[in-house]
Amino acid sequence: MEKSLLQQFAEKKDKSKVQEFYEKALDILTHALTDMTSKSVKNSNILQEDSTKIFPMGDYTNDTFIDQTGELEIVIASSNPQLIMANKIFSKSFLVAKTKKQKEKLLNDGTYDKIIADLINSLLPYFDVKTTLMIVNEGIKIFCIEEYGFKILIRFATYNIDDEDAILYFWDYFLKKSTPANLFLYNEKIEEKDSETKGNYKRLVRIFKNIRKNILINKWATSSALNKYFIELICYNIPNSLLQDNDLNLLFIKAVNYLDNCNVQDFVSFDARRIETFYFAKINYENILNFTKYLLKISYD
Repeated sequence: MEKSLLQQFAEKKDKSKVQEFYEKALDILTHALTDMTSKSVKNSNILQEDSTKIFPMGDYTNDTFIDQTGELEIVIASSNPQLIMANKIFSKSFLVAKTKKQKEKLLNDGTYDKIIADLINSLLPYFDVKTTLMIVNEGIKIFCIEEYGFKILIRFATYNIDDEDAILYFWDYFLKKSTPANLFLYNEKIEEKDSETKGNYKRLVRIFKNIRKNILINKWATSSALNKYFIELICYNIPNSLLQDNDLNLLFIKAVNYLDNCNVQDFVSFDARRIETFYFAKINYENILNFTKYLLKISYD
């Protein structure tokens, strides 16, 4: 791959556009939440200000993004014990229910299942008709590229205020269950590795994300099979000793050669557990091998 292209891929992008858009998105979301709670007595006591946090997550928060306009992820996280308990009871009931009819009859009052369904309706008036809102596994996706130049993914999580690790439990709307993810450790480990490699970790992530974009354009893989967290985690498993070169070309060659020759079974998540335990990456060993194959194809064509 040409050195000039590597340099272009590795460059840190300006985040002023996303910062400006986040303020708009946060204002819309805050107003929609107020509208939702005012319309429903059952929702009014769930997402209270003192127990609810709203914040961004993903590559726009760690400077590994490659598109100045893309998908902004926002988390609504609650420590409300009633919500936590309601989610658990609903998840168990959904798992036990044998038929679709039984599942549809389950009461979801006070759960994220109900909140997501109500919130999407409250969000609708704040967007133009050309914007599409959709419930997905992760929560609510808003396709407002034409209107604002960005997409939004709203995730929903709970947490225990007494948990020192601040583990977040992210709700899956279709599976009707919560999955733990140590989001704060993930951010901490990214910054730690980038510091230890003198900024080369994030440079490599941006290079690989640009290559991922090329892979998706060529339709060799889907965005769900190779998502952005996948790329961050793959790069995280490349030894720091190979990420010390000031020469981007050497850095890139060493990284690609390592992935081509290493044992991916040894790869770990940011918390040192098995790599597939990192909830956001949706990763498996076959996808790692496929990405390496495409990486080699693009790199040496």
